[in-house]
Amino acid sequence: MSEMELDKLRRRIRRLDGRILELARKRIDLAETIGRWKLAHGVPIRNYEAERDVLELAAERCSDLGLDPTLGRAIARALIGGAVKVQEDLHEQKYDGTKKRISIIGGKGKMGQWVAQYLYSRGHRVTIHDTAGRLRGFHNTSRLDRAVHGAEIIIVAVPLQPAGRIYAEIRAMKPSGTIVDLLSLKSPIMKEIEKALADGLSVTSIHPLFGPDVYLLSDRILLLCRCGSPRADREVADLFEGTSLDTVEMDVAEHDRAMGIVLGLSHAVGFVFTEAMALSGLTKTDLDRVATVTYEKQVRTAEELVGENPRLYYDIQKMNRYSSEVYSLFERALTRFRKASTSRSDRAFLAMIKRGREFFGKK
Repeated sequence: MSEMELDKLRRRIRRLDGRILELARKRIDLAETIGRWKLAHGVPIRNYEAERDVLELAAERCSDLGLDPTLGRAIARALIGGAVKVQEDLHEQKYDGTKKRISIIGGKGKMGQWVAQYLYSRGHRVTIHDTAGRLRGFHNTSRLDRAVHGAEIIIVAVPLQPAGRIYAEIRAMKPSGTIVDLLSLKSPIMKEIEKALADGLSVTSIHPLFGPDVYLLSDRILLLCRCGSPRADREVADLFEGTSLDTVEMDVAEHDRAMGIVLGLSHAVGFVFTEAMALSGLTKTDLDRVATVTYEKQVRTAEELVGENPRLYYDIQKMNRYSSEVYSLFERALTRFRKASTSRSDRAFLAMIKRGREFFGKK
């Protein structure tokens, strides 16, 4: 094949790529029309049975065409994701509840910005107070008292370290509006929450179990941590009414114990795994040459962990009052594993695997 013939084939591929994208655009337009109908008739965005059918049909069509079914499923998932995003945007922008005056304390942080953009898109009046500076596109105030007293809902979106002090300042102002934090740990502010309740203030707490770069709200979880103010719980839950978020309720006192496992333990495993590799004397290049699938999965998680804000991860470990309990579990499990895997009999090892399978609901 000559260079000229190769260029000709590449041009044909580019034209085909363009046609594929044009068809994708038409599919998105149809999905938007369907989304408007769903919105008008109160139909949920996701139809998991229909999505499964689309994936299976794509795989079957690939098989008929002599292509790898995995390719069909990957393309179908991307197309479904685009359709869901368009329909989700329509739903998130529709808000039938009462428009609120909302102040975000720490609104220039990543999660604070996400919440600000989300609430603004739903028609609420959003004010930002952040000592780090102004958030462009929003009303800002440098005075905490003005942000607090002018709001029906006060959202505390500050880092964990100063959270207790800032919450205390807000509580001391005796605001008439509802105070809600979105901290990943509640230990730093639990005493202040209790004092606020004793003062008769309206208080609740949330924890979005997703980051500020979230693409779709579907399949995402928002923890609503009840503090003892049912009215505050309802008021804050209403801010997310009609979205595709899965709201899970729990008592605020239970939150940090659960996060000790979900965040603390999972982070600890990743960091200890990384530290063990660093102490091994082998380089990442050495290990990558003989990598297994399991190793690659764990490395991806570990690399993400060490690439994040180290101060935040330190605070999540240091400031959770249940961390000692989690470390004891970790140490007990490691001791059991060491004994089971070095025993002359496989009985303990097999029993450990059996417990794991039962935990995950596997036979």
